[in-house]
Amino acid sequence: MKKMKRFLAATLAAVTLAISFAGCGNKSEYISFDEVYSSLTGGIDFSASKMQKQGEAALNNYYYIDPTTLENYAIYMADYATGNADEIAMFQVKESDQVKSLINDRIKDLKVRYEDYKPEEITKLDSAVVEEKGNYIFVVISPDNEKAKEILKEAIK
Repeated sequence: MKKMKRFLAATLAAVTLAISFAGCGNKSEYISFDEVYSSLTGGIDFSASKMQKQGEAALNNYYYIDPTTLENYAIYMADYATGNADEIAMFQVKESDQVKSLINDRIKDLKVRYEDYKPEEITKLDSAVVEEKGNYIFVVISPDNEKAKEILKEAIK
């Protein structure tokens, strides 16, 4: 009887261990939006843009993304009065295909808006950084998109 109890306890422990490892394999690595934002704004001068954190209205009115398709998001945009196209948007998505399409639509829309309004911003938009890692998508439109790409890759690795 003691052998049976030991065998049952060992089997139960092994099953519990296997289940806990299986659960860890499906989880996506957490990426802090605050840390990514701090890295980007610490490495690139966004002061002329007077970046402001946006709420759900920006998600709905500019990206047309249904909030139910996201786990989390953070959007920072240049103050409208500056005339800059600078933007940092970060999304933790449930499904990325639709969101990526809407992000590309947002960039195209900005190009149309700035084409006549402030054409010097078009170079920023042409080289906009869109990076994906797991279920995270990052968009950066900045004064230095090459540097933004380097900073972003380092921040999300």
